Amino acid sequence: MEVTPRKNKKTNQVEPFDRMLRRFKKSCERAGIVQEVRDRKYYIKPATIRNEKNQRLKRRKKLDLLKSQNKGYRKVR
Repeated sequence: MEVTPRKNKKTNQVEPFDRMLRRFKKSCERAGIVQEVRDRKYYIKPATIRNEKNQRLKRRKKLDLLKSQNKGYRKVR
């Protein structure tokens, strides 16, 4: 990933380093490089990934069911 310094057309000044660094960090984040590095830091077995995914789905379904059951009720304080 390459970020070149921008020049102001009116004053012909080069962009400050901190702004250029910020643009570089944002472009890396948007491209997903940072997240991929974090994900690859430790190896997670495919079975573990599937298990976590299934647990998330199960929890989501349970919460949706509870919400739909309590939809007509109003909380009393």
